Amino acid sequence: MGNFTTAERRWFWAIVLFALLIRLCAALYWHDQAIRSGAVFRFGDSHSYWTIASNIARGGPYQHGSENSKIFRAPLYPLLLAPWTRVPADLGSMDRASANPSPNGVWWARCMGCLCGSGAVACIMLMTRFIARSEVALLAGLLASIYPGAVAMSIFILSEAIASPAIVLSSLFFLRGFRDVGHRNRDYAFAGVAFGLACLARPSWSLWPIVWFTFSIIAQRPTSMGEIRRALSGIAILGVLAIAVMVPWWIRNYAITGKFVPTTLQVGASLYDGWHPGATGGSDENMDFVQPFLKAQQEEDEILAKQGQPLESTLEWRLDRRLTQAAFDWAWKTPSDAIRLSLVKLVRMLTPMPVAKEVQPLVRWTEGLGYGALLIGGILGGWRLRREPGAWLAWMPCLYLGLLHLVFIGSVRYRHPGVLLLCPLAAVGWMIVIQWMLRRDARATQRQTESD
Repeated sequence: MGNFTTAERRWFWAIVLFALLIRLCAALYWHDQAIRSGAVFRFGDSHSYWTIASNIARGGPYQHGSENSKIFRAPLYPLLLAPWTRVPADLGSMDRASANPSPNGVWWARCMGCLCGSGAVACIMLMTRFIARSEVALLAGLLASIYPGAVAMSIFILSEAIASPAIVLSSLFFLRGFRDVGHRNRDYAFAGVAFGLACLARPSWSLWPIVWFTFSIIAQRPTSMGEIRRALSGIAILGVLAIAVMVPWWIRNYAITGKFVPTTLQVGASLYDGWHPGATGGSDENMDFVQPFLKAQQEEDEILAKQGQPLESTLEWRLDRRLTQAAFDWAWKTPSDAIRLSLVKLVRMLTPMPVAKEVQPLVRWTEGLGYGALLIGGILGGWRLRREPGAWLAWMPCLYLGLLHLVFIGSVRYRHPGVLLLCPLAAVGWMIVIQWMLRRDARATQRQTESD
């Protein structure tokens, strides 16, 4: 906060409070609509997170459904949800930690997401201050406050509620370390911790350090071995701390499967969801395709057991490998279909308005307008700051997520963390537009005065 004046700090906290109020109002509206519809959750993933969280709260195993789903979800979000599953539907009741979602507990979980989302807005302003003036940073915070996608991800019971703030926080510390504005190694260490937490919420971020490393080398343009070692040391510190955060999850998974499982055992299902005969680019089959694979795997296991052959690892691990192999086999045999499908997914990711049936028309239109505004502003701001060290980091998450979901399913949901990180460049872009309009009005006023 040292780069803000006293007056600007007041505006800073006012914008954070505004972001919180916007999110709480949206959460109240969405929660009320969900209760009225008879479905506390509008998304299937929300049920799985809540089920695991309620198991934890009751002192049960970390699993979704049967013991063959022990590595179904990454752990951070269910762990944070667990306390709210203990809030009963009737506050006077002692029936706590029910697997059936309590509207009161879900409401407080949404409030937690609102707080995390407001923290992400604060981080966006601090990030922007490294590449632009204070008034631009405040405008970036205002854009992040009202961007519909960021508001939505704060109030839905989805892991993006914590993953998005974690990736924004890690980007903030990475940018600090990259620009060497403070204690460089400490900043990279904090970036690593925040990144590790982001991976434990959304495993899709696991390959993100590759982008960071590439960005560091290209942006810094090292000309000596000393500069190369300096860039490598920062990424190494980040990587070591991220690994330290994730190691307990790895140890736990190895104890269950006897295999190294870095994220979850839903990678195979996610791959097959994006690569299989009849795939549309979206997850429109409710993962029903898993059941035939599960039946085939169980039949194979029975045959091997009768032959006295040992089974490798757990059923969950074997099913994951079967689905992964099936997805790659299909892509290898039908490369033209795989390429066509990748383009379809890219369009689904980039389309302004969501296509999910759960999303109401009002939300659909506001998301489209907000996304378009950030995209246009981001292009203008990126061009203005094209020579500013570190400025183009804001575009890297969009590029990363776009490439990643050429393989996995494409959905507006998965682009939101990347679009949120466009706010710094978008603020620069829209400040250019505002200044141009002010200068135009000033010239018009001056001409009018001279003519009088």
